[in-house]
Amino acid sequence: MPEPTAANDAGRRIQAVDTSCEILEALRDLDGAGISELADELDWSKATIHGHLATLMDNEFVVKRGGTYEISLRFVDIGEYAKSQVDIHDIAVKEVDRLAEETGEVAQFMVKEHGRGVYLHKASGENAIQTASYTGNRKDLHCTALGKAILSQLPESEVDEVIERHGLPARTEKTVTTREELFENLEEIRERGVAFDDEEILQGLRCIAAPIEHPKGNLHGAISISGPTNRFKGERFHEELPEIVQGAANVIEVNATQV
Repeated sequence: MPEPTAANDAGRRIQAVDTSCEILEALRDLDGAGISELADELDWSKATIHGHLATLMDNEFVVKRGGTYEISLRFVDIGEYAKSQVDIHDIAVKEVDRLAEETGEVAQFMVKEHGRGVYLHKASGENAIQTASYTGNRKDLHCTALGKAILSQLPESEVDEVIERHGLPARTEKTVTTREELFENLEEIRERGVAFDDEEILQGLRCIAAPIEHPKGNLHGAISISGPTNRFKGERFHEELPEIVQGAANVIEVNATQV
């Protein structure tokens, strides 16, 4: 599935659709809400909120339980369909599961969409720590090993587009926040074939990722393993685990040629 392009023509935007999207985002962020709470959160009239919620309910995108509106399970159907359109998804899932079992850590698969990284699968080994990422979760690309592995596949102009659109916000004191440092990182990743996250998105967490070269060149993805700094250190962090991750990425690439 080719990566979608962003529509930047402001003249073609439909305000009502933007409004409904903001309401859905607010329902997710608030873990469900009533009309008054949404009106306060979004600073819109209750009449506007009610009209959009009624339309979303008629189309089964929202459910109402008592006085609380919530995101409906229809999005599960849509999300599963979206995943199925990523032609290497099933191949990557098998390798992520195997990687988690082999290392005992958290393994993940990410692809690029709209200038951000989207987690499409996550598996936990027997020693895995709890992480906040989940399937469908979106992250900025510059602050994760997965994201930097993906950026390393892109031409300079596309990386600049990502920076212009999303910036380089700091997540920890170790996050890369300048264009110069990011491009130095990307060059190192291209030379070695693996990306590192040394507490750049979360203190105490390290990650190793390898880019996945799609045979058709129309999808940018990466696979990774993550763990605590007390286990991801020394030769294991710099040599042993990178070799395992690169091997998993290579298996995906080879199998993808048969898709």
